[in-house]
Order: sequence, then C-alpha cells, then structure tokens
Amino acid sequence: MPPEKEAPAEDRENQVWSAIAVFEQIVQTIPDDRVSLEALSHAYEQVGDHTRAREYLIRLANVLVDESDREAVETVQERLKRFAGTDESAAETELRIEQFLSTAGVAAPVPAAPAAAAVRTPQPADPQVAAEIQKRAAPVAAELSFAWNLFQAGELDQEEYAAVAQDLTELSAADKPVTVSVMHVLHDRGSRRIERIMLYASRTCGVAILPLSSFDPPRDAYTLLPLDFMVRQGVVVFELLGRDALVGILNPYNLELRRDVETLTGRRCHFYLAPPGEFDTLLETIRNRLAAAAEVGPAPTP
Repeated sequence: MPPEKEAPAEDRENQVWSAIAVFEQIVQTIPDDRVSLEALSHAYEQVGDHTRAREYLIRLANVLVDESDREAVETVQERLKRFAGTDESAAETELRIEQFLSTAGVAAPVPAAPAAAAVRTPQPADPQVAAEIQKRAAPVAAELSFAWNLFQAGELDQEEYAAVAQDLTELSAADKPVTVSVMHVLHDRGSRRIERIMLYASRTCGVAILPLSSFDPPRDAYTLLPLDFMVRQGVVVFELLGRDALVGILNPYNLELRRDVETLTGRRCHFYLAPPGEFDTLLETIRNRLAAAAEVGPAPTP
C-alpha cells in the first residue's frame, strides 16, 4: 500500500498552531497537565518559537519533579541541558533536577492522582488477547453505569435518565457497528445539559475536554486500532507524541476501555474527553481515508 501524501508545509503548520491553541486552553484550566505541557514544548519547537518551547519544558520538568517521576525527569533532563548554560531559569531547574535525582532513591513517593491510575507502561499485546479485546461488544453496561452516575449526581432528572437508558439499550441491539454512548444519546436528543455534563465528567474524572476538530490525525495514529473497535467502543487515537498516544474517548469513567486501548496499541496512552459531534466527524474522515487507501491497493511489485 503506497504511503499517504504528506500535507503541505503550510497546512501542517496551521495544524500545529491549532493544536497549540487547544493545549494552551487546557493548561489554563489544568496548569500541571504534563501531557499538554510536553505537547506545547514540542509544538513550539516545530514552529520555531524556542523561547516558548523552553518555558513549557521548564514547567514540565518542575511538574515531574513534584510528582517524583524519576524516569520522566531523566528524559526531560536531557532536553533541558542544552538551555541550562544560557538561561537562568533552565539552570535553576537543572539544579533542582540534580538534587531530586540524588535523593530520589530514598524519597517517599508522591501518591498518583486518581485520574492517572489507569495510565501505565503497557506491554505488547498477546495476539489471542488482542483478538478477544477487538471482538468485545459495545460497552452498554459501562454506558448505563455512566448514565446512572449522572442521575445520582443530579445531572440528569428521572425522565431524562429513563430515556437515555432506553436509547442505549436499543442501540446495543443494532445489527451493525454503532457507537453506544451516553454522550451520543444526549447529543442526538439535543440536550441542553450536554456541555454541563461534559464539564462534570471532565472534572470528576480528571480528563480534559479536547476539541478533536483541531487535529488532523496521522495514519500512524488512527491505524493503531481497528475502525470497528473505535466505532463500537467510542474511542479514537488522534495524535502521537513520541511513543505515547493521545486518545479521544466518550466515556471517561470506562477504565477497562482505557486498559484495552493501551493493550491494543502497545503504547502509553493519554485520554481526553471528546465532544460527540466532533468524534463522529473524525471517524468519518478516518473511514474515508481507509476506504480510499483500500481502493488504491498495494503498490505493484517491481
């Protein structure tokens, strides 16, 4: 199969600036979000703003030291060293890193935040395990639990909860892959509560809301998961950050799905809450690209 054509440099730069705007909004709300800080550091390097890239790298390094993440600190230290000789803030952070690393072996670990509990370094998936995960049915039980949580919290009234539960049950009986999702049901019903509910889910799960329309996913990202799996489970890999994957999900409470995604991708994943309409648009884009690639077929043998 021939490789996809790369986007023109101008288009790619516009995409980077769109991503910067999104991650800037996230760090305004969650100043210590390490994924956003790292993404901003790399993104500003791509557009040639090395001052901002350095500033976010320094912020990231301090967050990692505060979280006592020795492995991540060592990785960032290598990038920071090139600034330490010419920038006072970088030099101060470099000194703090050295002090942390010299005592990290005896320092008491900082407890991980609840939302980080599902984040781990996955191992490559066993083929049989991967096949079983890919065949999982739509997560109707997890979605009904999500709806119940919203009802218990007063985010849905009794009538709305009953209607959402009925729609989820009917969707789960569909004879083709469909996304069984509380967010989709609320979106399709034109619920005026959906933005508030997304904010509630974001806050309680510690998962930032991310507008997927700001991203143009590379093929290496969106082909990490089968299309049918993404549709059924309400999940999409939309960007890569080094070896890590950035993932949009519709149900941030579904921790089993997060583990499954990491198992299938074989990567450390960072999850974001995706608006349902933008999720559908992105999946349709991916579906069209996969169909176009299939029509072209494999490259001829010389």
